[in-house]
Amino acid sequence: MVEAWAQYALALMAGLIAGSFTTTLIHRMPKIQAAQVGDVQGADASGEALTMWLPGSHCPACLTPLGMQDLVPLLSWLFLRGRCRHCAVSISPMYPLVEATLTLLACLMVMLFGFSLQALAGLIFVTGLLALAVIDARTLTLPDVLTLSLLWLGLLVNVMDTFADLASAVIGAFAGYGILWILFQLHRLIRGVEGMGYGDFKLLAAIGAWLGWQDLPAVVLIASMSGLIWALLRSRAGRVGLKGQVPFAPFLALGGVTGLLIQAPIEWIPL
Repeated sequence: MVEAWAQYALALMAGLIAGSFTTTLIHRMPKIQAAQVGDVQGADASGEALTMWLPGSHCPACLTPLGMQDLVPLLSWLFLRGRCRHCAVSISPMYPLVEATLTLLACLMVMLFGFSLQALAGLIFVTGLLALAVIDARTLTLPDVLTLSLLWLGLLVNVMDTFADLASAVIGAFAGYGILWILFQLHRLIRGVEGMGYGDFKLLAAIGAWLGWQDLPAVVLIASMSGLIWALLRSRAGRVGLKGQVPFAPFLALGGVTGLLIQAPIEWIPL
């Protein structure tokens, strides 16, 4: 039996590693997707085509390769005060925020599900949701390679009834896509404009595959209400009109994470 403090220490390390990988995914995946459709934005600042692994980590401003001391999750950003060691250009706070969020979520998974494969699966789920939420917030796109991978992973995980039985997961994937597709068609019929993108349909299908169809009403309600509140607040602040585009993935992700936490058995492990 692994001691409680060791469980949380391992969860903390897993969260930091997941956070570091996720920030790379957020930065590179939209560029990789753009390159696949012939967009020049798919290249790095140096003109070299990006993959998830090449070229190696480097400052996007001065292109200087980063050493290990620059790549320690969360700590490097804090030590460097949010600036590149070589050119002093500001580093986006997105990096430490994502790393800190996933570190906290990793510890929360252990607290709720125990030191188990279920906790690991939960961390993978929330990592995928966070990556897609930030990508959509930054680019208004949801890469199919991520949404569909998350969907298939959800079905695979639930072969062992991890978060839902397999039948509920399959129905959840179908219903998740269908709910938003119907709302999309109704919105286009009534208002004559498209209210959301197909990536949102696939993301809700993925959430349904992980949580099962039973949690979808709560997920959609949380996403809709939080999205509406956010849009109204931004409108009142004069930052965007009510007809402006609002990324929906962050609110779907919020609903998905909440749905996961609600169904957790809460196997509290004290420090």
